[in-house]
Amino acid sequence: MMRAPEKAGVLGLSLITNGKIGRSLLNALNKAMLALCLEISVLCAGCAGTAPKATFTRNLAVDQRLHAADTPEIKITASDGVFMLDVEKERLLQQVQSGVKTLQALNTGTVEPRSLRVDITMTRYEKGNAFARAMIAGLGQMHIDANVAVYQMPDNTSLTEFKVAKTFAWGGIYGTATHIEDIEKAFAHGVAVALTGQEDKNDKNKPSKT
Repeated sequence: MMRAPEKAGVLGLSLITNGKIGRSLLNALNKAMLALCLEISVLCAGCAGTAPKATFTRNLAVDQRLHAADTPEIKITASDGVFMLDVEKERLLQQVQSGVKTLQALNTGTVEPRSLRVDITMTRYEKGNAFARAMIAGLGQMHIDANVAVYQMPDNTSLTEFKVAKTFAWGGIYGTATHIEDIEKAFAHGVAVALTGQEDKNDKNKPSKT
């Protein structure tokens, strides 16, 4: 036979599980878990100016990095299912070209000039939603992902392949005031760093240590 304290415990558990208190508690827990997951995604994504680190399928040897004497031909294309306006492709291309030119100039020395082809294939380009970011961090995220392949011309000798992915998920005023153009700059810098092995110490988009 169940004693009075045990009955009270069962009754309380039943009220929490089945009643309004239970539903409210479960809703609060669900919201807390969602907020935690979004917060983790924000921390992993980093701020707008943090350059993403490339993930190499095949590492680029030190002596194969873009040198000051090299002439790279950089092209950007969008893979199937990725929508980018021509003006967006051109803007991003200019950002990458500028970043590469700045950083490859730091690789000096006596080497034979090379002609290189750099193919950047966009696999994700999402501008996100500023209103959603204003409501809560983690929503309305912006994403720029790409596969990069480098070839030495005129023989099309493959030198390296790598992936670069930039995500922005901050909310509030900062999230609202940040635009896809800001994310493009950080993405382009990440590509330039991967191609040259250099970091421009004066570049505001230098990857943070955090």
